[in-house]
Amino acid sequence: MRFSQLVNLGLRILQPMSFLLIQLLTTLGMSSQAFIILWIVTVLLGLMVGLLWLRREKQLLRRFQQMISDENPDEEETVSHTYEDIEAALKALFDKRKEELLQLQRLENYRRDYIGNVAHELKTPIFSIQGYIESVLDDPDLDRKTLESFLGKANKNADRLGQIVLDLDTITKYESGFLVLDQQPFDMLQLVNEIVESLELQAKQKNITLQVFAPAGDYQVLCDRKRILQVLTNLGYNSIRYGHENGNTRFRLSNTGAKVIVEVADNGIGIPQEHLGRVFERFFRVDKHRNRATGGSGLGLSICKHIVEAHGETISVISTEGAGSVFSFSVKAVQEV
Repeated sequence: MRFSQLVNLGLRILQPMSFLLIQLLTTLGMSSQAFIILWIVTVLLGLMVGLLWLRREKQLLRRFQQMISDENPDEEETVSHTYEDIEAALKALFDKRKEELLQLQRLENYRRDYIGNVAHELKTPIFSIQGYIESVLDDPDLDRKTLESFLGKANKNADRLGQIVLDLDTITKYESGFLVLDQQPFDMLQLVNEIVESLELQAKQKNITLQVFAPAGDYQVLCDRKRILQVLTNLGYNSIRYGHENGNTRFRLSNTGAKVIVEVADNGIGIPQEHLGRVFERFFRVDKHRNRATGGSGLGLSICKHIVEAHGETISVISTEGAGSVFSFSVKAVQEV
């Protein structure tokens, strides 16, 4: 409330009471002159209180303004000394703090889930290795065939453990910005054909047909060939891993001029609609038992996402449960001059 408003309020309160006070003071034997002096003293006291309140109000406004300025040091526009501006600025400040608190809570939940997932993924191969080794140590008379079987299984779990650690290290490097891309021009169609050739053995085990569809044209791209190979290999392996027997995996390429679009499609088990938004999360599994049984670390798609986004592009998925999935991403095309 303004100082002038305080004075006007005081006068409005005193005015209707003045006549009654005069009559009361006259009854008590006090003259009108004494009443005027008393009234002046009261007004002066009101003025002093108002001045003190106005001073306190300005101090509070200055402190609020300084707090807001400290919070937003880059803003050139200063907040004027009004209640409305200060109230709006404080509301924005509190909303910002509330959002930061919610973000901290989300990060804490993510950290807790992430640590739990890492511990769970590492625990499985470690316990398996430990179990096979203890079996060998406890029975030195194991026959050669059983010994080789136990050691082979322990070695397989050691490989899986190493892959998990390698994948975690790769994701950490991408997120921290320490991994520098070596972007060079190359033929995407040639790379896809190499990937298909490398996947033939895995596809043959499930009698899955590998196909490449690419309309006649130029598929020169500018990106990190080694990293894009990793993306294509991962998507191809997943397509075969979750594909049906006697199914097919199709690699499609298209050139829009500025971008080359790569699709990896299959007619496998598909992904439920409610899980599509989470398939690129670390350790997320649509079917935890099936994925672990096939040896996946749960990090492959997350790595694919980081690699594609490191190129400034995006990766997406379209899927129907029981009908198959289509993963697609884009890379920068080398345009003809």
